[in-house]
Amino acid sequence: MRLVIHAGIHRTGTTSLQRYLAKNRAGLAAQGVDYPGEENNHQPLAWALYRGQCGPEAVLALASAAPAGTQQLVLSGEDFAIHRDLGWLETVAARVDVRVVFYLRRQDHWLMSWYNQHVKWPFNREKSRMDPQQFLAAIDDFYWIDYARLLGSWSEVLGEARVTAAVVEKGQVEDAPGDFLARLEVARDGLEGDGERVNDSLPVHVLEIARHLGLYELKGARRMKLLNALRAGLADRAPAELVSTVYSPEERNRVIDRFDASNRVAARRFLGREALFLDPRPGPDAPYWRFPELSREALLDDWIAPVMRVLAR
Repeated sequence: MRLVIHAGIHRTGTTSLQRYLAKNRAGLAAQGVDYPGEENNHQPLAWALYRGQCGPEAVLALASAAPAGTQQLVLSGEDFAIHRDLGWLETVAARVDVRVVFYLRRQDHWLMSWYNQHVKWPFNREKSRMDPQQFLAAIDDFYWIDYARLLGSWSEVLGEARVTAAVVEKGQVEDAPGDFLARLEVARDGLEGDGERVNDSLPVHVLEIARHLGLYELKGARRMKLLNALRAGLADRAPAELVSTVYSPEERNRVIDRFDASNRVAARRFLGREALFLDPRPGPDAPYWRFPELSREALLDDWIAPVMRVLAR
């Protein structure tokens, strides 16, 4: 039996893929694929391994418990990507044929999406309150976006042939569920849904208001109510042109430059080409959003009051 670990990274369509796999457990089982458990993903396992709360025996137990006829056991958790200590993997790989699949996103796009996630659905109090430049300055905390190092560490344990890198961008991977099924050599016939997109980012013009509202302290339905009110109340505040980032072209190009050498190494080793990402760099006129400087009255009247009216309905 083969163990296939979908190890992220974050913000590459992971939620859509995980929900698709969970929804189709029965259909996948009919094709010899076990997606164990009852939840959408295996993030708790990834975190437990990371924190040392369990060891390789937890993974091997899932393999032992797989139904008869299982040819592939699939685990999915984007926080497998943050693992630096892969000792547990060495033990598992000595017993099971392990493969890992990583979906990668260009670092400037990823950083913006990761910032959005920390504001919209935060799991770190400090980063949930950072402005974009503070978040950018914390880039070293996100060590897993050094892709040569990330892929290299897993290949040291598994060998390069068992490590797959797939690039999420237009013209490469645009449908993560379809791409992942193809890598499993599983037919989509008989499976439900099309891997609809979920966990979309907040509009850029909403972020500055949202990060000041303390979303970290809100849970579940209350947070969703406020997020929906932000979207609805500030819909007419959106920039006229389509803008998806708060980072200037200069800031984005500095991020691209920072990882250029690493990306080239990863491209050569795992894709057999010179460039990992094929999208052109942002030009000097690439649009971005910066929250305007406003008087207190304008901030309250034009940005806060519309949200309050939606919440009061």
